[in-house]
Amino acid sequence: MPSPCKKAVIFDFRRLEGVFSVAANFLFICMVISISGIFRPDATASSVVPRYEIDATFDPGKHRITATQKITYTNAGDTEIKELSFHIYPHRVYTKEEKNFLYRYAGYFRINPFPEGWQTGDLQIESVFSPGEKKLPYSISGTDQTIASVSLETPLKPGASTQVIIRFTVDIPHAYGRFGWHKGIITLTRWYPILSVFDKNGWHNYPFYAYHQPFFSDASQYYVKLTLPQKLTVVSTGLVRQKDINSDGTQTLFIETEVPVRDFAMGISKDFQVYSAHENGILINSYYLKGDEQRARDAARNAAGLMKFYSERFGEYPYKSFNIVPGYLGFGGDQSSGLVFIDTRAYKLPVFLDRYFDFLVSHETGHQWFYNMVGSDEYKEMFLDEGVNSYWILRYLEHKYGENAKVLVLPEYLKKLVPNFSFKDTSYARYLYMAKNGIDRPVIGALSSFKEPSSIFALTYGKGSAILEMLEKLVGRETFDRIMSRYAAEYKFKNVSLDEFMSFWNKETGRDITWFFDQWLKTDKKIDFSVKSVKKRELVLENKGNLRMPVDTTIRYRDGSEQNVSWDGNDPVKSLPVEQGKIIKSVEIDPGNAVLLDLDRTNNSWPRKIHSRLVPLYFFAYEIPLVMPLDAYTVTAGPSVGGSSLGIASSVVKPFDGMAKVSSVYDFGGKSVDSRFGYELKHVGNTQTAAGFEIFDYESSKENNDLRGGKVYVRRELWPANYGLFDMNDHVTAYFIRDQKVTNESWDTTERITNYHYKKNDESIIGITGSLGRCGPYPDPDTGWRFMPTQEVAGHFLGGKEAFWRASAELNNYFPVIPKYQHKLATRIKAGWGESSGKKLFQLGGYDGLRGYDSKTIEGAHMVLSEIEYRFPVLTDMNVSFLKNWFTLAEIQAVGFFDIGRAWYSSFSGSSFKKDAGLGLRAHLDTFGFLERVIVRLDVAQAINEPKSDPHIWFGLSHVF
Repeated sequence: MPSPCKKAVIFDFRRLEGVFSVAANFLFICMVISISGIFRPDATASSVVPRYEIDATFDPGKHRITATQKITYTNAGDTEIKELSFHIYPHRVYTKEEKNFLYRYAGYFRINPFPEGWQTGDLQIESVFSPGEKKLPYSISGTDQTIASVSLETPLKPGASTQVIIRFTVDIPHAYGRFGWHKGIITLTRWYPILSVFDKNGWHNYPFYAYHQPFFSDASQYYVKLTLPQKLTVVSTGLVRQKDINSDGTQTLFIETEVPVRDFAMGISKDFQVYSAHENGILINSYYLKGDEQRARDAARNAAGLMKFYSERFGEYPYKSFNIVPGYLGFGGDQSSGLVFIDTRAYKLPVFLDRYFDFLVSHETGHQWFYNMVGSDEYKEMFLDEGVNSYWILRYLEHKYGENAKVLVLPEYLKKLVPNFSFKDTSYARYLYMAKNGIDRPVIGALSSFKEPSSIFALTYGKGSAILEMLEKLVGRETFDRIMSRYAAEYKFKNVSLDEFMSFWNKETGRDITWFFDQWLKTDKKIDFSVKSVKKRELVLENKGNLRMPVDTTIRYRDGSEQNVSWDGNDPVKSLPVEQGKIIKSVEIDPGNAVLLDLDRTNNSWPRKIHSRLVPLYFFAYEIPLVMPLDAYTVTAGPSVGGSSLGIASSVVKPFDGMAKVSSVYDFGGKSVDSRFGYELKHVGNTQTAAGFEIFDYESSKENNDLRGGKVYVRRELWPANYGLFDMNDHVTAYFIRDQKVTNESWDTTERITNYHYKKNDESIIGITGSLGRCGPYPDPDTGWRFMPTQEVAGHFLGGKEAFWRASAELNNYFPVIPKYQHKLATRIKAGWGESSGKKLFQLGGYDGLRGYDSKTIEGAHMVLSEIEYRFPVLTDMNVSFLKNWFTLAEIQAVGFFDIGRAWYSSFSGSSFKKDAGLGLRAHLDTFGFLERVIVRLDVAQAINEPKSDPHIWFGLSHVF
């Protein structure tokens, strides 16, 4: 290991060692500044933008950067400036609540963000001084301590320039994300003090919003001198102008930006390999880890295609090179200036997700125009980069793959089996879900005002891109493209505000369309056109929402004629007379889908549209609105296959609103016919509430095994999103069951009611259950808790012959034990009480209780149960792929567990505690790259009270608790 690099300081002549070496470096930097900055073709821009000169040394052993930074700043405003404000993002201070939520939200991305326990790094300012070596006072402020304010010697007058030198150190955390290191890759964005933006509103000193990108900065010039070990490859913003090899085993890189950029980022690793290609004179370097070369080639090709598409519309990419860098982000990708980071897991996506990989690379590459060149306030007005870029990425993907481009690339034999969906569908579906469930909000607003971070994707990205597509259809594509081209040129290397954006559109279109932006961006108003009634002499159209938009309507008559009517949409109801002697055959509002965010498109037609499809195998995917037309009721039918059953199933779905389902299967194991009919209504009362019922008939050839009954339920979600396929969202459910354990067939709302004894015969039960959790990350929590209470009452109604009540409460806790090695402890405590005391109300044996005993054993009217598991990895970073990356075995985790419980009737002393102990294995499988993580469970348990009994073996999905 080379000795730690000595600290180097630019222009600090009293402390520098080696006068001649320093002089040479000084002259070289001055030459670079004079040639590359002042006299380059874009002289106007580069002469007034901030200039950063950074001399940094990276110590990989300590994961520390020691640096000196000189900032040259020109006051471009018309008022004096008394201080300079900097964002020092790595210095972020987190509250306990924020720490807990970071773990919880990490489940959205299927990773543990802190492999060795909580770490966030730090940026410590050692001193601040002027070029004349006079110390300058500074202060650290902000609710999260990420603002450094430096007082100037004298107020900076308009048009004048000043220089400030900051000495600082940066400690890089072992963490996933855009600032951290993991498995030999160091990812560094916004790692140095970066100037806030100063304008007529003063300094924009926003806090660091940890769950998205709160960045707002001026386009600037960078000159960086970086010293680090020779074995490390550095991929950065800008160009390496010179590379010196030092006698101590280090290298010194001199890096400069050609034209202004928004930030200076680096990816560092000794494991990087590179594939290079050229696009229109631009060198595209696609870096990768061993084994990922094909994906690196794909990434270079994807970026080249996007750059060509954007360059033709918004002007040429202004830099000589572009870098694509793999990193352990935990999320799909991250933009920076001159480079993008792509999550390492994305390189393992299966072939059928090639287009999704294209989307990831292209989306981040597109930010070279909308973020890097055209800057905006990402903390308050993220629509201006994420919404705009998302719209153009959809345009690019449809340009490349065809109209309504599908996400999945399926082989012929799967096209009829697996339902597909488009990029546009996924973009708008998330908004529709939020709007219908009453959790919509304005697109524009501070990031911290979003209740749940993933809603940013639904609103800023999804709704934002749809708003621009509606604007395109409002003004026409040719006009839209012309204005966007001029917009990109007008604000190149500048910052644009929403007000300026709207004014620009008003000016370029020659009309005031502020009403459009104000409604769609600044309010949560909705629009819902509907054919209200069709009568012999009158057609009535209606807008059930409170947002106003013009819309076209096509009326077709039985005589073959057709009429197109334009409605300004200002009134909630529009009445149209029907011509004498004509009979209406059909009506369609908005046939061209110009109003994309129409809340319910099934009511846009008269008569209502019905889409029918026969499928070779019916399964839950055919019930998802994403894979069906949004303007029709969809009827799906086909054979259904279970573990030991075969039959047929059919559903009728109104997208996002409700579903009726009927099925009948033959169970070969039970020698029975199981028939079911049910219906679920979504977003009751415009809230996250679902209500439904199911009726079933179980006819068995086995004696006394027939069963008939049903259930009715109302479920209210208490959090806007669940973070995984097997994640249990915060919720409360009230239900009535007749001869049926309370479960909901819908895969994302399954209740978890365990250790209850159900006779499934002559029982009528009313109950309420729920879950409230603050644990994470999903699916293998490190920290936090989950609480699940249940209360049931059975009585003599609707034929019920049993009368009792019972209640239980379960508390799960998760504790890190040795965070560095991912050792953790999980505990479960559960207690239940019921009356009358002579009834079997609880049972503790089985895979979800006392694992050393058979299911439906250890029964009673009351119970207590306690379980503890010690979980630790035995094999990590396995990356063993199956079926061409459809599934990847990421980790094998071992579990040692101990269970103890007791069930009794009237007398506690009439029973004894039962105990078991055992070992388990958990196989952590990444499915479809990184889209879901599944835990496959194997437990072997031995009853301690019955040492001569055989061990019990249990298989399942996810942890027991």
